[in-house]
This record gives sequence, C-alpha cells and structure tokens, in this order.
Amino acid sequence: MNMKYNILLLLSVILIISCGNSNLHTNNDKLSKDTLLYSVSAVISGESYRADYRSNSMLYIINSKSDTLINKKEEGISPVPLVFEDFNNDGFLDIRYGYNSNYYYENILLFIPKIKGFRQIDGIDNCDYAYSKNIKGTDFYYSYSPHGCGKNNWISKLFVIKDFKITALGLIKYKQCVDDDKGMYVYRLSSDKEILLKKFSINETDSYEDYWINNYKKFKK
Repeated sequence: MNMKYNILLLLSVILIISCGNSNLHTNNDKLSKDTLLYSVSAVISGESYRADYRSNSMLYIINSKSDTLINKKEEGISPVPLVFEDFNNDGFLDIRYGYNSNYYYENILLFIPKIKGFRQIDGIDNCDYAYSKNIKGTDFYYSYSPHGCGKNNWISKLFVIKDFKITALGLIKYKQCVDDDKGMYVYRLSSDKEILLKKFSINETDSYEDYWINNYKKFKK
C-alpha cells in the first residue's frame, strides 16, 4: 500500500513540474515573438520619429509623443536597408526598407508634412522598382532589378509618382546570358505595351543610370 502511495505521489510531483515547465515555455515563447529586432530614428522638422521592427513581423512607426503612426504586418524585413532618407528630395526624410527574398524588393513611406505622418507609395513594393532613385531636380525616378541569369540580366524602369501612385514611362532590359540576343534594350511604355526605341551592344554601354539621367525628358507625357 505504501509503495503504491509513493508511486502515485511521485507521478503527481512529475506532473506538477511538467505543467510548470510548460507554462514557462509558453511565457518565453510569447516574449520571443515580440522582441525588438531593428530600430532606427531621425529628427524631421524638429520632431523625432522611430521605426521599430519586431520579431512578430510587425513594423511600428512612432513619434516623439509615443503615438503609433503606423503598425503593419511586414514579413521578412531586412536590416539593410531600414533607413530614414529623403527619397523624393523634398527636404523631408522618408522611410525605406527592404525584404529578404529571392528577388529583392522594398517599400517607401513618404513623409507628409501637413499631417506629420507617413504614407506608402502604391506599388513600390514590386521587385521591378527595387533600388529606386530620384533624378535630382525632377519628378522622375529609375529602378534597378536583377532578372535571372545569376543576376547578370537586369531591368530598370523610369517612372513618376503622383498622388502616391506610380506611372511607368520607360524600361531598359539588359541581356547577357548565353542564349540571349545580348545587348541593352530601351523601351517606351504605353498602356502596358513595350515599344522598342533603341538597342545598344554590350560593348557600347551598360549604364542605365547615365541613360535615364541624360534622356528622361524624351519620356515625358
């Protein structure tokens, strides 16, 4: 009888310990799902702003009053870049961040001085618009996106942004794979149609930046 009692007592103790450990794991799991991974901050128009990305895949944009301006689910944000930068060269810092993926792509949140907040550019989170830059002194932008062949092939789009929406005007395709008709092809984009304007040999040029900076005016609507 005493042996049975001792066995039952021992099992009860094991069960209690197991339950206690289970609760500890649950609590630790909850904590681990909301750990701060990356954080950057900047001062815009005399007020500080902070972008926090946490392990629960949530991005928070917070101002100096601790108001949460943006909280959105963002899977796989990369630490580089998560930056404040003046993307559209209007004198105010914006927020830029990229994603871990087979094809690199990123997001841009433009700062809006009137509301002291941020708004996403619609469609910028498409890999065709990765690494986008503004042509200084203009409303034109161009992108760079590797497209196959071990990233030896790439495309670049020329575009404008109006009311937070993208209008693509031009396209460059650079091809140098074995089975490709090698060269740099320049297209005008019109109603989703690609109109070939010029082809350069690989020996002539491979600089999409120089081409867009020197020729963007030809693509004005």
